[in-house]
Amino acid sequence: MTEIRQNNTLKRVRLLLLLTLKLAVLFLVAVMAFIQVPELRYDLGGTTPVVIASPDELDDRQFRQPAFVSVVGRADFSQAFTYQRYGLTFTYFTLKPYGMKIVVRTHERVTDEWPLLDRFLGKLRPFGEQPFSYRIEEIFREKNQAEIPPDAYFLALDDVPAVSGWQLGALIFSALLWAVLLYLFFFYRGRLFRG
Repeated sequence: MTEIRQNNTLKRVRLLLLLTLKLAVLFLVAVMAFIQVPELRYDLGGTTPVVIASPDELDDRQFRQPAFVSVVGRADFSQAFTYQRYGLTFTYFTLKPYGMKIVVRTHERVTDEWPLLDRFLGKLRPFGEQPFSYRIEEIFREKNQAEIPPDAYFLALDDVPAVSGWQLGALIFSALLWAVLLYLFFFYRGRLFRG
C-alpha cells in the first residue's frame, strides 16, 4: 500500500513538473512574440514625424511608446563619445537646448557639418527602455561626470519606420510556434508529451 502511494506521489510530481515546463516554454515563446509588437507598431505607425521644437514640448508629451520624431535643436559634442558593441561603432551626443534630457545615437561618421544641423529625425523612446542603456549611462558618468535624468529620452537617428520581412517573419513564426506548442502540449491525444 505504501509503495502504491509513493508511486502515485511520484507520478503527481512528474505531472506537475511536466506541466510547469510546458507552461514555461509557452510563456517564453509568447514573450518572443510580444517583444516584437512595440517595434512593429512603430514601423507601421506612419512616416510623418512628430515635431518637437523645444524642451517644454517634450515635457508636455508622454512618449511612453517609441515614436518617430523630428527634434529641433543643435548637436552638442562637448560630452560626446563613441561606443563599440558587436562590431558596430556608435557616436552618442546630446542636443542643445535639451541637455541630458535627450541622448542621441548615430552610426554615421560625424563630420564638421554636424554642428550646423538644426533638425534630427529618428526614433524617440524612454532612455531606460533602450538596450544597453545602463552602459551608456555609466560611460556618461565616467567620462563626463554627467548624470542622465530618470525622465530622459533616447533618440536613435538610424531608426526610421520601415517594416522588414525579417521582423514580420519572426512575429509570424513565434505566433505559429506558440499555437503548435499549445496544441501539442494540451490537445494532442497521441503519446507525445504525455505524463
